[in-house]
Amino acid sequence: MSQPVDILSVYLHLAKASQQRQRPHVRDKLLVISGSIAARMKWKKIDIYCRYKILQHNPGHMVRRWPSFVVALEDSDFLHLLKQQQRRYPLEKAEQMLVDLGIQPEQARAKYDSDEEYLAALLDTSWTALNAWFDQSESE
Repeated sequence: MSQPVDILSVYLHLAKASQQRQRPHVRDKLLVISGSIAARMKWKKIDIYCRYKILQHNPGHMVRRWPSFVVALEDSDFLHLLKQQQRRYPLEKAEQMLVDLGIQPEQARAKYDSDEEYLAALLDTSWTALNAWFDQSESE
């Protein structure tokens, strides 16, 4: 898995699995990594929605200090937090966790027509709903 979208999907799959297993703090850590990857890929809607989902569960989370992961990536305090999460969940470990959970991203991806639809589904939404949510939140 060398494509950025594939790496992002690994962490989003794990975040979704953590949510299903009722482990919201683990999910939030994985969403920090996911949001950062999305920001580097310039996927603004995925970036901001990851942040939103973290704050939905934990309004006091450190990510509240920045409007997006793009902005957060410019701050040394955030970079320290991100490095902690990346040390805890390096890509090799994350990929092994997917195997251990029986999750096969390639098969899951095949169900969707686009990367956007696939990633939105991993965030428990649709690309259409994410676009509508994003448009609404920008107008407020």
